[in-house]
Amino acid sequence: MEKRILQFILLVLLLFVGFRYWHPFWRYDLNEAVDAGSTEKVVFSIEKGSAAKTIASDLYDQDLIVSDISFVRDVEDQDLSGSLRYGSFVLSPSMTLADVVKILTTEGTGTLALTVPEGFTVDQIDARLTDLGLIKAGEFKTQTFNGTFTYDFLTSKETTHQTTGLEGYLFPDTYFIDDASFSVDGLITQMLNNFQTKVSAIEGYDPTKLEDTLIIASMLEKEVKDPADLGTISGIIWKRYNEDWLLGIDATLLYIDSDGILSADDLAADNPYNTRTQKGLPPTAICNPGLAALTAAYKPVDSEYYYYLTGNDGLMYYATTNEEHEKNKAEYLK
Repeated sequence: MEKRILQFILLVLLLFVGFRYWHPFWRYDLNEAVDAGSTEKVVFSIEKGSAAKTIASDLYDQDLIVSDISFVRDVEDQDLSGSLRYGSFVLSPSMTLADVVKILTTEGTGTLALTVPEGFTVDQIDARLTDLGLIKAGEFKTQTFNGTFTYDFLTSKETTHQTTGLEGYLFPDTYFIDDASFSVDGLITQMLNNFQTKVSAIEGYDPTKLEDTLIIASMLEKEVKDPADLGTISGIIWKRYNEDWLLGIDATLLYIDSDGILSADDLAADNPYNTRTQKGLPPTAICNPGLAALTAAYKPVDSEYYYYLTGNDGLMYYATTNEEHEKNKAEYLK
């Protein structure tokens, strides 16, 4: 008797599993939503090369589709396995399974969530947009020079952005893009509007000092790992700059170094981005800094220090004299 009960249970389980994966009625799921009345928006991310099963499982786990099996069956039925996109998409539980499939394949369009990390350069933004299939390589960068953008903070620049581009002014953030109507000018305008809003709210903001402050903020973004050090290092850079010292910041030279490795010749090069050989600031920002770096650039912390370095342990070490700095290098850069 017990054996028959176990056999019956096993049969039921097999039928359940078989029905789930065979699922003859999967097409009925295509017009179903997890919650048709939901107004929730969810940023759903797909890594490059993700298989349909992985994507379906993640969608199901996040309550964005009614069936992961039906998602995979529909993708296979439409021969869309090779058309699945990657990136971040704005989805909702109110979307039907068919809507989600359409958005996540080249068959359709949808709202993309484009995240620009703090410290990204114009070249890196251009590469990300190219990788997502939104532009041809170089199109975004070209438009930062050639586009017409009228803002008070740009007219204060000694030269127009047609000469120096918009490096530094493209605020790092997450931007929501309709890829059906995407335009480079539209994105740049969003980023400049965001920059204007964020920077003008900083305590002590002075538009007459914006260009220099922005360049220093970009150096802080690249030089400082721990936010707790931002204010102190800002103070050091401003002090060296105001006292007409060489800034000696390798990050400015790395900005124009194609291989990312500084050789002895690179360090001795006579170019405006080499702050080891040229006094003053480089001609442009070297990245697009975030709010913390911008705030620190406007609010430097005064100290006795003139030197700093990041040790092999990732910690920051300060010095007042060059002799102390050399000792720090010998001890912490072994």
